[in-house]
This record gives sequence, structure tokens and C-alpha cells, in this order.
Amino acid sequence: MSTRLTTIALLAALAAFVGLASVEAGGSGWLSSWKKAVDKATKEEKPILVEFSKSDTCENCQKMTKEIFRQSKFRSWAKKNVVLMHVDFPEKKKLADRIARQNADLARKYKVETYPTVLLVSAKGDVLGNFGYVEGGAEKWLARVTPMVEAVTTSAGTWLTDWEKAKKLSKATGRPILADFTGSDWCGWCIKLKKEVFSHDEFKTWAAKNVILLELDFPRKTALPEALKKQNDGLRTKYQVGGYPTILFLDANEKVLAKSGYLKGGPAAWIKDAEGKLK
Repeated sequence: MSTRLTTIALLAALAAFVGLASVEAGGSGWLSSWKKAVDKATKEEKPILVEFSKSDTCENCQKMTKEIFRQSKFRSWAKKNVVLMHVDFPEKKKLADRIARQNADLARKYKVETYPTVLLVSAKGDVLGNFGYVEGGAEKWLARVTPMVEAVTTSAGTWLTDWEKAKKLSKATGRPILADFTGSDWCGWCIKLKKEVFSHDEFKTWAAKNVILLELDFPRKTALPEALKKQNDGLRTKYQVGGYPTILFLDANEKVLAKSGYLKGGPAAWIKDAEGKLK
């Protein structure tokens, strides 16, 4: 090969590398490699925010980038909460073949047909939320997305104690609230329910995908903060709870969907019973 052809080949390879690097950097932490995004999400225990875009022809894609993704408020939020992944389908520039094939595969997998489409995806590839362009800038967009991210980044099996936050997350995710009215330090059946069902990974995995967990405790040996005690007492009165444990499944509008309690048979039996009541 002549020196001139060798130089041209090297320049072409360098251009492709620089183009790929610029996409992965995105100027603000966006990745273009799905493998790198999954590895990072797994390591940091964060969901992946995946933007499907036609960056050089789609007007709303460009507006989203300018009005939301380039804003410091979004960048600060994203750095703490998600892994950023950019899946681009430009018409005026050529992507590296590897990236182009990957992006086409991702679009088919997630059935993306319009742009921009923004998916919140777990490290395992499950879709947790679906978003698009929203007028009003980064603050308005984040107001819509943040509750969903908060819900999915709450560790499996983690119980909330804040009623208002539970309702907010229920509204954002469409999942019912599993409200456990319990006497955690004195009620024998409550302790058995926690030990035999709630403490098991099978329940935690199910709960993370299906409900928002809310503990409403009425201990005798421990003094709750006054605000928390007032909240729990108010909910006990509102829902006329007279015994423990009482499990209520509630929607974001505070409506009772189903009622449960202690059940023998471990997590599998308890989950089967709960799903039957929620149908």
C-alpha cells in the first residue's frame, strides 16, 4: 500500500474514532455503547436513561437537547441519578457500523417508532418508564421523570414511612401502595409476617416491580417522631384499622383496592393471594 493510501486510511480510522468518542462523550456524559451503559448501570446501581433521537433532522430532538439535556439542572440531576445513553439515527452523517447496528437492534427491541423517545431502562433491560419531549424546560421535564426514577432506584424491599411520598410514587408508576399497619415491636403476627414473608428476596423482588411499600408502625417500646405518629394515627382512623397486622392496597387517590394480613405458606403463598385480590 502506498504512503498516501496508508495516510488516508489512518485519517479515516481516526475520524471514525473521534466521531464515536464525541458521541459517547456527548459533551455531558452520554454514552453510545449499550454494553458500557449496562456495565455502568450495574456497577452504580442506577437505571439507564436512553434517548432515541434523530439528532440532525428531528426538530423536537434538537429542542429537547437544547432546552433540557444541555441545561445545568438536568446535568446535575443526571449525574446523581441515571446513566445516560444516546441512541442516534442521524441522516446527514454516518455512524460507525458497530454503533449503527447496535442502535437498530435497540430500536427493534424496544419498538421505537417516533423521535425523540426517552426510555428509563433497568440494567437488566426492562423498561421502567417512557417519556418524550415536554415543553417548559428542564425543570418541568424533571418534575415528570424524577418520581419514576425515585421509585425504581429505591432498593428492593425498602419500606417508606412517608404517606405523601408513597402517593407521589404510586401516581408516577401506576403501582398500588402496600400499606402495612403493624406493631413492629410487640405484635406477634406482625413479626411473623415480616420474618416469613417480607424479609424474603422473593417478596422483595415482587414488591419492587409491583407495589410501593409503606410501613405504618404503632410501636410500644419506641417513640416515633411526633409528625410520623400523627400521620400514622390519622391513617389508622381514616381506614378504620382495628387490628394488626392489617395490609391495605391503596391507589394514588387513597382508594382501598384490597385487604390482606398474615398468611401461612411463606412469600409464594402470600404473593399469590395478594395478586388474586388485586385482579
